[in-house]
Amino acid sequence: MNSWQNKIRGWLGSLPEAAVFSAVDEAAIAPLLLRIIASGVKRPRFAVFPVSTLAERVFFSARNWNQEFGLDLKILYLPETIEHGSFIPENESERARTLYEALSKPFDLIIGSVHSFTAPAPEPEDVIGKEIILRRGETIDFQGLLKKLVELDYDDELEVSVKGEFSRRGGIIDVFSPAYDYPARLEFWGDTIDSLRKFLPNNQRSTEEIDEYRIIPRAGMQTEQEVNDTDFFSYSEHLGAETIVVYPGECESRLKAFDDERKQQRYESVSKESGVFSLLDAAAGAPAGSIPANCYPATEHLRRSLSDELRDGGMEILRSLTADQVRQWLDSGYQLIMLGLDGSAPEYIRNWCAEYRIPEDAITQEASTLPDGLIFPGLKVVFLTEKEVFTGNIFKRPDTMAPARERIQVQRPEDEIAAIADLEEGDYAVHLLYGIGIFRGIREMKHKGIVRELIVLEYREGAMIYVPVWQAGLVSRYIGAQHAVTLNSLTGRRWNETKLKVQKGIQEFAADMLRICAMRNACPGIEYPEDDLEQRIFEDSFPFDDTPDQTKATAEIKNDMLKAKPMDRLLCGDVGYGKTEVAIRAAFKAVKAGYQVAVLVPTTILAQQHYYSFSERFAKYPYTVEMLSRFRSSAEQTEILKRIAEGGIDLIIGTHRLLGNDVRFHRLGLVIIDEEQRFGVKHKERLKRFRAEVDILTMSATPIPRTLYMAMTGVRDLSTIITAPGLRLPVQTSISQEDDTVVIQAINQEVQRGGQVYYIHNRVKTIHQVLDRLEKMLPGIRFAVGHGQMDADELELVMSEFISGNIDVLISTTIIESGLDVPNANTIIIERADRFGLAELYQLRGRVGRWNRQAYAHLLLPKNGILTDDARKRIAAIRRYSHLGAGFRLAMRDLEIRGSGNLLGSEQSGHINSIGFELYCQLLRQTVARMNGSADSGMLPSVDFNIDFICFAHEAPPELLPLGIPPEYIVSERLRMEAYRRLALFVTQEQIDSFEDELEDRFGKQPPQVIHFLKLNRIRIAVGRAGYTLVKVSKGLICISQGNNIFKLNGIIPLLDCKNPPAVQLDHLYQLASRIKPL
Repeated sequence: MNSWQNKIRGWLGSLPEAAVFSAVDEAAIAPLLLRIIASGVKRPRFAVFPVSTLAERVFFSARNWNQEFGLDLKILYLPETIEHGSFIPENESERARTLYEALSKPFDLIIGSVHSFTAPAPEPEDVIGKEIILRRGETIDFQGLLKKLVELDYDDELEVSVKGEFSRRGGIIDVFSPAYDYPARLEFWGDTIDSLRKFLPNNQRSTEEIDEYRIIPRAGMQTEQEVNDTDFFSYSEHLGAETIVVYPGECESRLKAFDDERKQQRYESVSKESGVFSLLDAAAGAPAGSIPANCYPATEHLRRSLSDELRDGGMEILRSLTADQVRQWLDSGYQLIMLGLDGSAPEYIRNWCAEYRIPEDAITQEASTLPDGLIFPGLKVVFLTEKEVFTGNIFKRPDTMAPARERIQVQRPEDEIAAIADLEEGDYAVHLLYGIGIFRGIREMKHKGIVRELIVLEYREGAMIYVPVWQAGLVSRYIGAQHAVTLNSLTGRRWNETKLKVQKGIQEFAADMLRICAMRNACPGIEYPEDDLEQRIFEDSFPFDDTPDQTKATAEIKNDMLKAKPMDRLLCGDVGYGKTEVAIRAAFKAVKAGYQVAVLVPTTILAQQHYYSFSERFAKYPYTVEMLSRFRSSAEQTEILKRIAEGGIDLIIGTHRLLGNDVRFHRLGLVIIDEEQRFGVKHKERLKRFRAEVDILTMSATPIPRTLYMAMTGVRDLSTIITAPGLRLPVQTSISQEDDTVVIQAINQEVQRGGQVYYIHNRVKTIHQVLDRLEKMLPGIRFAVGHGQMDADELELVMSEFISGNIDVLISTTIIESGLDVPNANTIIIERADRFGLAELYQLRGRVGRWNRQAYAHLLLPKNGILTDDARKRIAAIRRYSHLGAGFRLAMRDLEIRGSGNLLGSEQSGHINSIGFELYCQLLRQTVARMNGSADSGMLPSVDFNIDFICFAHEAPPELLPLGIPPEYIVSERLRMEAYRRLALFVTQEQIDSFEDELEDRFGKQPPQVIHFLKLNRIRIAVGRAGYTLVKVSKGLICISQGNNIFKLNGIIPLLDCKNPPAVQLDHLYQLASRIKPL
């Protein structure tokens, strides 16, 4: 450990002279807490904060300090149990884990808000000794374990997806204990745990064997209706813990504002106990008996001195002032340390020292994850992080945010659109052979003594068809303009005529699209060099772990940039899923190769946000980032345009102003377009000219149907990001009539936990009336107004203040729809939600939920108002699709509500509406594959079976072989239908192999019916890939045919031995099918 670290470690281990610290800045809280617990008698302590957001930040910061200085302290976090009147699954499980660990294992510090400490908690005896430890190879009463799980308040579900759930399928038990970040699957042989393994909640697949799994009580999740006299403070007696109160005045005021008298009295009694430490903020002054913190932010005083100058080169000014301050520290005999995140830091620190003429040998350089630069006057030690040195401390540094959890794989969009699970009774459905009908559910029907499961579809004049579930691949949900749907007739020829007409239109459209692609491929493009060390270091400096989709998208974009043809790629990802970071990496690659990059955005607010993001990531590098929007004066715009033309700006971010005829680039290489669908027709024409000359990367959060379908069918290059960042939670969406009580409660509850609120009122004329009304209702809340007609300087100041946390509630128009990234803002209230389109609602909701806190969206509808049918469907869709990665499904739902409009041209839109979006995509995929000369379109011809010794049923007479998935094997009807649907869509034997493993993993050993059904699907794939469409077996005679083409083995029609049992005959048929050669 170096000398400066030894000094600080010595300071951390020194006993404080008093129990009250004054003038404690947020950045100094973590080291002061560690000083209190690392010195003196070793005993557990509770650190009580006024709000949970501050508590969380300090918790992650304290963990960094603990690791950096090797203190070996155990630090826990106690989340609040109740937010917005209800429990949050992540919060309740994390709280259960903290309760268990606090009572069963030694710890040094628990950090939480005053609300989390005063919330109800279970009696210690309800937690201690109640855990169940499961070990592989151990014998345990199977039924007794199920009973214990219920006693521990675990929920019995069909599938385990969140903590506190369990599921039983035959001899398999899935359980998700709050003690872990992953669930476990126990496979029993009798009462012995034969296998114990982790599995992924999203796809239910096992990943690895484990030796032990601990099931802890789900205690600590009491609701307010179960209040007892026990709270977390009650544990101090049991644990012998002492209390540290951070900002006690604010803790008290928060309780008075948001909690009942009982909790206020409880806090007051605890805070007055002997041995309580207090950390006071600057506003509290320095009461008698207190001591100064002697630990302060290193450069915060410089940033605050420039609050009115941030817009005009504030970052450069602060960097210069920081350099002056560094010289002053060195002249005063301070030991100065510069901390970098990665291996690239020394080079950039050397360059910085040279630029500002600071002797490099006077500075100590270290790699560190400490979040803030601090000065210790008593030690004459100061250290700075990259944040202070390179960005002037303007931008937020996310290092102290929650670490990414173990990544989980999710379904791809193509799988989601195909899922029959989306079919609900009463939905329109499409049968490939019969056309559009109404899905009437799944029914069991008995025929000739055999019970079969059938999909029921209703057609014109009440006609019904019954589709065997094994043919589920022929049925899909109708996605198109539902107001224009006409049911087909089972007796007419209209459906076949419609399909022929659509296929002809598709051929013309595909030919046109492929011609455009061929022209683009023929144009010469920029061939960028391979990645070098600097590119890798730049990407490694991203402070979060990449999601798998981010890694894949980055590789796909770079691969395009290496080719000598113009890139035109769509990067599609849910709101807040990390598209910008992927674009930043592509921009760095282009700029480093000597080309200019233009980032085109639809709004000034998004331009400002991107300017912040790109500037922060490029701060260490000698590249110039600028912004062109109405936030710049006319003189500034003229100067910027001049510098663009001369090559003095490497990366320019702007609105449609960048598309003006007076914009001339020196050497443009890459154009990044964010939300292209929001630009007008005139602007899109200019973008077309760009596409012929330079690389284009388009980003979209809610994919419009045209780009979506082109991407799905290989006409346009697409990268998708559908993996949520670590700890991200879905936004909880509620719908209610406009009511002041709802608004007051939502704002109070968000501000109570230290968060911020967006309030959307999309009428500029009346927005200040809303401000007056809210200020009267909530006098203690800090409000501000933001809209597009404000003066640019005023609007930028409002946005800056909101980002800085100096505004509690931002009342705005939809100007915030794209752009603002404020992790602390986690509630949005939308007035007259019925007036917004689905994409707008989705984008607005995406402004919240960008961190690991539960976020809320309140959609307000007019009292006694009559909603249009489309508005009602839009509201229902935004509520239904609130899970992570829902953008794909919302785009599909939007297509249903309003049709494809003129996005594809009226002719193609008509084709989609006449046969449904999924079938349209299937036909287009086949057409494009055929025109490209590809034999593999990702689909197989439909294969019919007429085999006299098999029966598609769960039970059958002895002479017949039953095939299918029995309800006893997969109990859930939804999961069973999904299995049938997936099987019907498989086109390779490898897919069957994987599915076979999945079934055994999730549901246990396969019964004979399933084994035989999988084998039949292997026959289907082998026969289909060879080009045949019928397999008929009658009295041993095998007829495998396609039209007049009949398969013969050595010139002879093959035979089966009818004397063999049906299972053996099926085996022989499979062996024969695997030998068939293509037609």
